[in-house]
Amino acid sequence: MESFRFASLGKIAPAGFALALFAPALLASPPASPVPFRQIDVRNVEQLYRAVNSAADCGGARGCRLRIHLAPGTYVLSPRSPAGPFRPNHGALRLRPGVSLVGSERHVDTDGDGVPDPIDPENPDVFAVPGTETTIDGSQLELLGEPRVDCAGETRSFPDPVIYIGRNNKVSSLSLIPGQHVGIGEPTDDRVDPNGSLSIEITDVVLNGVLTFANSECAARRARSVLSLSHSVVRGGFVLVQNFYTGDANDDPSGGPEIRATVAFNLFYDNAGAALHATGGDEGTDGGSVTLHTLGNVFRNNGANLQLRGSVGRDGLRTVGNRLVVTSESDTFGESPASVLILGGTGDAVENVVRAEFFDTRFIRDSPDTSSEITIIGGDADASDDHASVLITGATVETSDGVSVEGGLSIVDETGSGEVPSTARLLGSRNRFLVVNQGLPAPEDHFFINH
Repeated sequence: MESFRFASLGKIAPAGFALALFAPALLASPPASPVPFRQIDVRNVEQLYRAVNSAADCGGARGCRLRIHLAPGTYVLSPRSPAGPFRPNHGALRLRPGVSLVGSERHVDTDGDGVPDPIDPENPDVFAVPGTETTIDGSQLELLGEPRVDCAGETRSFPDPVIYIGRNNKVSSLSLIPGQHVGIGEPTDDRVDPNGSLSIEITDVVLNGVLTFANSECAARRARSVLSLSHSVVRGGFVLVQNFYTGDANDDPSGGPEIRATVAFNLFYDNAGAALHATGGDEGTDGGSVTLHTLGNVFRNNGANLQLRGSVGRDGLRTVGNRLVVTSESDTFGESPASVLILGGTGDAVENVVRAEFFDTRFIRDSPDTSSEITIIGGDADASDDHASVLITGATVETSDGVSVEGGLSIVDETGSGEVPSTARLLGSRNRFLVVNQGLPAPEDHFFINH
């Protein structure tokens, strides 16, 4: 059975109400003409480069919707063309606004949970239906560090990714081998939107490496960016969602950058560190906001599964007033040395918040000496006045065979000595926690909001 698609369904207003609401706007100005659509079919890497690099001319100033369709095959990226000159962007693929990269690869969902499964249980790393394999290989690129500058003039270098995220992009139905580079990520000082906003949908992709999605640099201080990652596989790397390097010396948390991310029905496995990270603000960002919704993901054999941080202040870059809001529904977390970490703030971080809700979470525990399933810390190191509040409902801890076992939950207000105390709290009461969760021990009463 091929994998099904997940869609978010909103409420539908009565037709009369909608007409009455929007009629004045319709009468005031005619609707804009649709953005033109084009499709380019490619069969080799030179055709791929021509399609991607010519997208700047698509549709003129208005841009266009451009679908670049890749036939099955392996597309090996290179820093130079066959004639010798360097390619644009050092051979990386920069997606212009409205551009989609769509391969021919097909994946299967044999157990109906929405998450891609291996084609053959005897070959657990093979996900593409034979004959449909579509691979972009960026391992031969030479992507050096490029300077990023925050609003205080601080400069650091970060390498650009193999595939640049722009605005209204899509990557689907292919495999990506980035080598030692970031596979898909935000560009350095190369904005396609006046506010630095980014948006991309990634679906049915097998990523053998790293995906980063970040509002970074001063140009993105007011960015509003959107990520959707679904029905994909991430292995040998991680996914990082964060605002960072956008602040200045004023510590002003008003109007900071924002990210909204949906991560649904993905398989995260064989990642050495935390498979999925989310941080409201890192390295100087003030007033950053990340809203993350995870649904139906499977984590297994990772060094850590999920890491949630309100803020990180480091390298002399203080972070103030950042916020991370997370909703996790029906995610499965396999046994890991560090499964789920929730941290209000760490380092030189002040007045940051994490609010997380976990519904119907399944934890796998096969070893009695495994670390706690969930660790919650209000503030770490020099963090001050940071807060983590967590709701856990319907959690279970069981073996791989489905046998219920006892797990662990660790919670502490702070591990450092910030000027203003930080706190970690569970929503609800201790008695209610014991009723609605199986296998997670309840901490002392004072860690609950309603005790």
